[in-house]
Amino acid sequence: MKGVMWGTDYERHILHCFQIQYSKVKRVRIIELLLCLPSDDEILMCCDGASRGNPGLAGYGFIFRNNSGDFVFAEYGGLGIVTNYIDEFIASIRALEWEVENQWFKVILQSDSKDCITSLTSHQIPWFLIARWQRIVAGMLLISYRHVYRETNFSADHFAKKGVHLQKGQTLNYKDRPACLTRMETPDQSYYKFD
Repeated sequence: MKGVMWGTDYERHILHCFQIQYSKVKRVRIIELLLCLPSDDEILMCCDGASRGNPGLAGYGFIFRNNSGDFVFAEYGGLGIVTNYIDEFIASIRALEWEVENQWFKVILQSDSKDCITSLTSHQIPWFLIARWQRIVAGMLLISYRHVYRETNFSADHFAKKGVHLQKGQTLNYKDRPACLTRMETPDQSYYKFD
């Protein structure tokens, strides 16, 4: 028997009386996502970590975008064996260090790791990264944090997955958009998450 059920008590009562078995179907929610670019005096930093297992062989990657959405800089690196949380955190810390070195004082840190964003906003930094964090905070004027879904963070994910294949401590960076980055998020395009 096929049909639509609205989940009311009356419907369940009728099915129970006739001893008809039914199963609940999960409804899919479609969420439309958009990339938000920074204002004129800010830079957008998209970070991500990747690992094969948790803990497992890991890497990080980040990409910088200006207010027009253009590529500014990207880096990825190998981390050895760490947890997912730590690789996401190191991606954010390393990207912030690059920004301080290059004198960007107003930044938007964007990550698909909700735990990492929560820890950064509440200043709950892992003990082995505290000294690096303090140098970053001393050199920055304003850091804004933004949690996004991975559907609008795929260019950072691209670099993080490349970082998994590097040796611990090895990094590669790009001042021009590399040929391996075939697509980037654009502000005029909708992305979708099926939840």
